[in-house]
Amino acid sequence: MNKKTLVLGASTKSDRYSFKAVMLLQKNGHNVVPLGFEHGTIGNAEIITNWENYNDIDTITRSEE
Repeated sequence: MNKKTLVLGASTKSDRYSFKAVMLLQKNGHNVVPLGFEHGTIGNAEIITNWENYNDIDTITRSEE
């Protein structure tokens, strides 16, 4: 079972930790849910701007920036 990781504050700016985290997670085969304030795409994942409840998330990470 591939568990989902939610990345809070996802950004399309390649120097941001959230961008790097999403790219690395995808590279290693993880299912990533990038949640941010602006529309965009990181790798093959579209940034979600509709903040709703998620029940099937295993890990949540956020940027320290």
